[in-house]
Order: sequence, then structure tokens, then C-alpha cells
Amino acid sequence: MDLPAILDAGRADAAADLLHRYYTQKLNSGHVRTGARFDTWAGGGDSPGAANRITADDLLALSLLGEDIKGPAVVGLLETKAPEIGELLELIPVTLELADVTGVEYVHVLGKESPAWLLWDIFRGYRGGQWRMGATKTSKLLARKRPKLIPIWDPLVARSIGAGTSLTQWEEWHALLTADDRHLVRHLAAVQDRAALPVRVSTLRAMDVILWMDAKQRGFRAAPGDDD
Repeated sequence: MDLPAILDAGRADAAADLLHRYYTQKLNSGHVRTGARFDTWAGGGDSPGAANRITADDLLALSLLGEDIKGPAVVGLLETKAPEIGELLELIPVTLELADVTGVEYVHVLGKESPAWLLWDIFRGYRGGQWRMGATKTSKLLARKRPKLIPIWDPLVARSIGAGTSLTQWEEWHALLTADDRHLVRHLAAVQDRAALPVRVSTLRAMDVILWMDAKQRGFRAAPGDDD
């Protein structure tokens, strides 16, 4: 994975401009893009009372990012698999940030058979689900529940930075965010300060938005099958 120039230290103003525009720029409709509401819709997916369960508002929040959740997945996530999902979410601290996960902790927090890994499989429909949900939708739902810990996997961004698969990207981002005494984390915090957003978002979400806006600006496009 190669970080694009937009995240260079000398381009903080350009990154802040992209971030600011995503959350404040009015489109041809006269409204700010719906994705700007994803983080805070219904108080956020990690808010008290909602953090350890999937809610209808979480699925509505995904629609703000252009994701359509099919009926079988809705029933499975909100009803059939709800007890199992709740138990796993309770094992993942709400306030834990990806950059704060130590190398020793990583395997227990995000490694194979960790609660987050098992949730990934459940959301995708791999563990007895009667549905199939793509990697992008799955990552967005996980990011909605744990925005400080789970990065969104977007095929457009992945193409622009040469990222690996959706699950290996967790490890790649963890390595980048913890490198050089968390330099990237501090840089993203400074960029967000300059962006002066209506509401502060997580480090991972700010990074995702900057990379997505930059990829769009550089002409990258997702291809059919990228979400598989």
C-alpha cells in the first residue's frame, strides 16, 4: 500500500480542503452530500444504547453512503443473528482506536477469529446467513459500529493506493498508523483541525474521506466485481 501525495505533510491545506468540501459543500441538489450524515445519523452507530447492536438506523446510515441492504440481510442482521452480533460487539471496546492497538493485542482485537473477524463473516453472510453482502457494505457497517477501530474498505480508494484485500487492509492501516510514533495520526488530526468540520469525526473516517475525494479527483473508478 502506498500513501498518495495528498497525505504528505506539505499538503495539509489541500487535504483539509477536500475534507471540508465533503462535509460542507452543497451539490447541485442544493444539499450537502448524504455521506456527510453517515457519521452522526441517529447519534452515531457507537452511541450509548446502540453500540452493541445493529439498528435500523445503522442500515439507513449505510444508504447515505449509497449502499442498498437487501431484505434477507436486513432480517438476518436485525433479527436472526442479532443475539450473536450483540455478544461479539460487547467484546470490542467502543473507544478503542486502531492506532492504540499494540502489536501484541492486534491478533486478539482484529486477528483471525477475533470478535471483529467473526462479525465480518456474519455480516457477509458466511456463518449461516441466508444472504451475501459485499466487502464494501460489510466494512461500512463495521465502521459505523466501531468508527475509531475499523476502516472502511472502498474499492475506489483501494485502487488508488494499491491496497490489499478488505481484511488484510486492517493490518496494513494498523502498520501505517502506528509507524513513526503515530506520525500519520497526528497529521490527520492537524488536517481535521484545519478543515473546521461541523462535527469532528474519527481519524479513520477523516482518512477515508480524504482518500476517496482524492481518488475521485484523480479520475479513479471502481470496476464491476470490486465489492466481491
